[in-house]
Amino acid sequence: MINYQVKQMNVSGVRTMFEMASKMKNPIDLSLGMPDFDVPEEIKQEAIKAINQGFNKYASTTGIPELKEKIKNKLIQENNIDVELNEIIVTSAASGALSVILKTIINENDEIILFDPYFVSYKELIIQNSGKPIFVKTKKGFSPDLNDFEAKITKKTKAIIINSPNNPSGKVYDEEDLREIAEIAEKHNLLIISDEIYEKFCYEKKHFSIGSIYKNTITINGFSKSCAMAGWRVGYCCGPKEIISDAVKVQQFNFVCAPTPFQYAAIRAFDVDISKHIEDYKTKRDIVYNGLKDNYKLMKPEGAFYAFIKYPYDKEKFVQDCINNCLLIVPGSVFSQNETHFRISFANKDEILKKAVEILNKLSK
Repeated sequence: MINYQVKQMNVSGVRTMFEMASKMKNPIDLSLGMPDFDVPEEIKQEAIKAINQGFNKYASTTGIPELKEKIKNKLIQENNIDVELNEIIVTSAASGALSVILKTIINENDEIILFDPYFVSYKELIIQNSGKPIFVKTKKGFSPDLNDFEAKITKKTKAIIINSPNNPSGKVYDEEDLREIAEIAEKHNLLIISDEIYEKFCYEKKHFSIGSIYKNTITINGFSKSCAMAGWRVGYCCGPKEIISDAVKVQQFNFVCAPTPFQYAAIRAFDVDISKHIEDYKTKRDIVYNGLKDNYKLMKPEGAFYAFIKYPYDKEKFVQDCINNCLLIVPGSVFSQNETHFRISFANKDEILKKAVEILNKLSK
């Protein structure tokens, strides 16, 4: 009765922890990657205005023109990606963009390369669409192993998914590595899918968009992280016209369009200064890293709002010990073929993070 690809999929470990948190009394929840700040007031007012003005019906499947124009200007000015309006589609968040694009490009048994660790949805969506995920090693510090990358390419390889800043590791890929990835992709005629949803959350290193140097790139982004619009489900992607035009058909029969009033609100999001939030998150990063580095093996996160930390002892016992202390983490096997690490999100109040650090340090001993 059930589709065999769906049978192969796993329930999201992140959402499992989210559901567990809803049933616990006062948990310290470091499981969910959701900003702890609220949608900026000026964006809320734009949403209210749009609703009150009656922008509550269907919008164009590709997105409202005013928002697409803003996206185009942003991509050109901030990401150095040369793009036209017909190469952009507004989606139901970044995850909606990923879903639509993978449905558009994957034929049965096409191989899609992922650098390990990877965001949980990538593997499952590839399987859902009858593709095959191929896992490439990362080196110390989670930088991509480019030798392993090229060695894993076969005649069936269709694309590679890149996520920088990375969830779960917090790694920001070096421009030099991204240029080499683009060279390898061009050599083998591969599509690059670049998930840049955390681009604003870079702390010391500068974000670099691979779509600025490699035309055969789908760039995915959205507003769920930078403007805390996670529940509003508005994102976008851009890429080669021939792919985007077919992706529109997929969106039309799956999502129809992104939520209309929130598309109007998203126009305002481009003019909101979130630099104070980024500074706050750098402080949160430092609370976690400086608090744990003496007792745990972890890389200092360069971006996003996660730390990927090596288990100090048996993973099952450690996860259970955390739960016993009302501390929720996410087992690393959700994001990796290895079972060596766990992920925490530092998108939380400073005092909560300090309590979590205290518990983790106690458990490490």
